[in-house]
Amino acid sequence: MKLATMSIIVMVSMLFIISCSLDEEADDDGGSNTSLLELYINEFLASNDAATVDPDEDSNDGDPYEDWFEIYNGGGNAIDIGGMYVSDGKDDITMYQIPSTEPSLTTIQPGDFLIVWCDKELLQGVLHVDFALGSGGEDIVLTESDGLTIVDQLTFEAQTTDISYGRNPDGSDTWEYFSTPTPGATNSSTQPNVAPMIMSVSRSPQSPSPVDAVTITAVVTDDYGLDSVSVYYKIHEDSSFVQLEMNSAAVDTFSATIGAQSDSTTVSYYIEAVDNSELVSLEPSDAPTTTLSYTVSLTAYIPPALLINEFLASNDSCCTDENGEYEDFIEIYNADDEAVDIGGMYITDGLDAPTTWQIPTTAPDTTTIDPGGFLLLWADKQSEQGILHVEIKLSGDGEQIGLFTSDATNNIPIDTLTYDAQTTDISKGRKPDGSNTWEFFTTPTPGASNN
Repeated sequence: MKLATMSIIVMVSMLFIISCSLDEEADDDGGSNTSLLELYINEFLASNDAATVDPDEDSNDGDPYEDWFEIYNGGGNAIDIGGMYVSDGKDDITMYQIPSTEPSLTTIQPGDFLIVWCDKELLQGVLHVDFALGSGGEDIVLTESDGLTIVDQLTFEAQTTDISYGRNPDGSDTWEYFSTPTPGATNSSTQPNVAPMIMSVSRSPQSPSPVDAVTITAVVTDDYGLDSVSVYYKIHEDSSFVQLEMNSAAVDTFSATIGAQSDSTTVSYYIEAVDNSELVSLEPSDAPTTTLSYTVSLTAYIPPALLINEFLASNDSCCTDENGEYEDFIEIYNADDEAVDIGGMYITDGLDAPTTWQIPTTAPDTTTIDPGGFLLLWADKQSEQGILHVEIKLSGDGEQIGLFTSDATNNIPIDTLTYDAQTTDISKGRKPDGSNTWEFFTTPTPGASNN
């Protein structure tokens, strides 16, 4: 009798331990990491301006350069992803279900790859999904058809335009940047040697006074090693550039300091990176013909009273641009008592890159905002559609928006915000206009008062 009682206690204890083990494997995102499928998010490109052409896009009707991610089948059996879920947010892992209507297109053979286009253009095929990737960083999640079991997931940081990020070798835990993306093909370090990549150039302080030294910082990478990174600067138009070596402040991050200058001095500068094969990159790319610059000022520049007044980061069926397309938007409100032309100013979706996109100066009648007026920018990366279409996209999973002054006024911030995950077709804006109170609007008011 005692032996039987002891056996029951042992069995109950084992069941309790097994139950606890299963519970511990569940993640915090409502999914489980116990999938037996050997599918991997293998490579992705979250800012595609000129690297990879979407074969389903008619370039005459739209932008053929769309964001994408690649799924790799590292197992020994063919796997159909039809019916599975993909998402750009861990808080909503069933955001979009891959149709199961065309298994010939959604089946991945062993050792093969499948490209998923993140372009919100579902009519183009079963491998086009209803979200875009945020270049400022977010998530990618692949979930089994039960809506619970996570197959693979990753969280990525801010990405560089036309540079993909992937596993090398395929399916491994080692990630690398690829200056030559390989969608639908194996990732390999044996790519042709290319010149270094110069990214995330910044300076501090942004708008210096005569007593301020200015630190120039840049992220520079090269697949085969760097020989040198330098900043070249000059303070007179007819003078020669002075070279300063940029020292490594952290992994892939380099900086150098330009000494304080007198009032009203304009400092022109550019960055040069040379790799061990003597390949050279410049930023700006056509330097020294074009340079970055700042002007020292004894009196601090006071930017105009422009405010990011409303935005919509996930537009499926709310508001169309002049071409009938559902695109993300950013509304600018002029709280000043004078008209303000935003031509020459910059708009960005990453505050660490304030000069991401410069508003053209060629149409002041279009880019000028009257006192108390509004101006709508379409964040669709389709600048060919008009001067108010900007080369950024907003992430529905949350990121940043910033409006910065022109080069002549040192690109200082006019208005910035960081937002969390947004709901599709629900905008967020100030109410009343220009105030510090933000509300969600189930009926967005692009180009009009939020009141």
